Amino acid sequence: MHKLISCRRVCICAAFCLVYIILIAYVNFRPFSIDFFEEDITSFIHSESIADRLGTTHSHQGSINAIIWTYDGTGLMKYIQWILTRKLGNIRITQFDDHFCIRKQDVFTFNSTNQSLIQIYILSLTTDLTNQSRCKRTVDRIIRDNTTHIYFKRKSVAATVVFHELDSRKPSSTLNISLIETKIRKTVDINEYFSKHFINKTSIRWKIIDSEELIHADLVQCEASLLNFVSLFKFNIADSLLANIIEYDSHRFIEDAVWWDRSDVAERVLNMSIPPRPSNLTYADDFYYLHGSRSFIEYLIDNRQCFMRGTFAQLQSETLPNRTSTDNINRCSLNEFDCAFSDIYSFEDREKLYVQANYEPIKCAFTIPSIFDIVRKRYARNHTCETIVFTSIIKCYDPLPRVEGKSPSSFCYVAIVDTQTYNALKHYTSYYTTAHWDLIDVGKKAALFASPAKTVETLKTLGQRMFPLAKWIVWMDGKAHLINIADILRKSGVSILSARHSERDRTSAIEVRYTIERIRDREGSVSLRFNQTVSDIKRQEAEYQRDGFYSRSDAMNLRMYDIAMFMHRNNHPCNFRYLCGWHNEINYFAYRGQLSVYYAAVRMNITDHFGIIPRSHYHTYAHIGICRAV
Repeated sequence: MHKLISCRRVCICAAFCLVYIILIAYVNFRPFSIDFFEEDITSFIHSESIADRLGTTHSHQGSINAIIWTYDGTGLMKYIQWILTRKLGNIRITQFDDHFCIRKQDVFTFNSTNQSLIQIYILSLTTDLTNQSRCKRTVDRIIRDNTTHIYFKRKSVAATVVFHELDSRKPSSTLNISLIETKIRKTVDINEYFSKHFINKTSIRWKIIDSEELIHADLVQCEASLLNFVSLFKFNIADSLLANIIEYDSHRFIEDAVWWDRSDVAERVLNMSIPPRPSNLTYADDFYYLHGSRSFIEYLIDNRQCFMRGTFAQLQSETLPNRTSTDNINRCSLNEFDCAFSDIYSFEDREKLYVQANYEPIKCAFTIPSIFDIVRKRYARNHTCETIVFTSIIKCYDPLPRVEGKSPSSFCYVAIVDTQTYNALKHYTSYYTTAHWDLIDVGKKAALFASPAKTVETLKTLGQRMFPLAKWIVWMDGKAHLINIADILRKSGVSILSARHSERDRTSAIEVRYTIERIRDREGSVSLRFNQTVSDIKRQEAEYQRDGFYSRSDAMNLRMYDIAMFMHRNNHPCNFRYLCGWHNEINYFAYRGQLSVYYAAVRMNITDHFGIIPRSHYHTYAHIGICRAV
């Protein structure tokens, strides 16, 4: 009997050992996973270990398509973030300390049939070049054993160091000029070291890429630059898919959109040579004057951090239509398009916008095809309309907004209307405005949502999607009257502007009651739409109370905007993320933008980006229906 029990124990132990061995083998030799994993190595790594991590065979992880050597602050990471968010390829990022040992390693992999990857080595700006440790010798061997390398750098060593220092400091801290100058000299030495010991050796092929050479003011040149850059990595991507991605994202890399990472900007910060503001309206580098009460450096750090947290919106092809809310199962049963339009379907998804970058596309803007895509098709490649003034009028609810004063040739006026309104405005445009409006008829059913007003509220946040190349975007309700828009923009000291609410004591919390009263007066208190709207508003109010939004906004003394007019500088990273968040609040909760205008800004801590339009430059009027005049 005892022998039988012993035999069973031996068999059980042997089975456990076998399972253990299989699990170990699976962990060590598994293929790429869908998610990414992170290794944080802070202790010294011996040469045997570093050789395993930097070796060239990688039989269990596929081959290396390209090896890139760079530093923090060179501008490479904006391209890497793009590659990762669009899942173009697998990437491993290895960071070295001053002794050439691994400080940190991240691997970002996707369930791709192409198992190859890009290896990125990030050197320290204070590397000890005289060090002859085992780590250093292993790195030397890695370079010798691979015949092709990419050296990504800036022509401006000073800019590399300045951006590295800005990204490693809190916004309120000051730059240590003497420390920066020391690091600049050290980085120059590293450049010379690479050139002397590796780049000039004929046995090793090096491709040197300077970040400044990838930045262009022209969209066509920018697209060609992105395509050439991606071609270096030999990604196995269908030509049509890659072309669509580049067409969708290329404007994010034009000169105006990457001002926060341009070398000349960093050099001006170092030399304290911010250019003086011109007396007339000019779009060239006007970002220098839009930092509000903060310093330009604080504002620059804000926007760099906003970009690192993600500014790539979902592609339409990445969405699934007609998703339903997981927080309230019945909420989308009648309004499936309302829920699908924003593709926000749980609190967890909503919160992702406010956390550190996870290299996933941001859920916002035009996340499924809609009739408003016609606007983007008309203006997406338009370089001449540097200021876009736009509105939307449905069911003849308003006349065209009134605009007073001379408009520069760079101003374009766009009205998105349904067919009924289009027919009315064709005959009576001159009675309401002196501006020349481009009337875009989006059809008979322009009010896509359960509440027609939600269409207008949503469009306020989508100027950046419809007019990606515009420098400034100005929204106007039909009841708005703006005086000399060019003068407002010329004098602006912030990147987001709106009118002050007529009642100075109005706050976000108080506004809930007034909003419900306005809807009751307009729709009555017994309609199904009214009850649904109030239910959404109350749900929104409860959530805002839970996460402390009202108390925080009151502590900051935030008084309400009148969002009948709303202006913002386009292609600023923080503005992009703010508008994405505001869009999600409008589409995920109630359609009333007035109730959520500050929410994303408070969550992102960017309320300093907001300013007030001077009272002398605007009026508001009552809504006036225009179809009865036909």
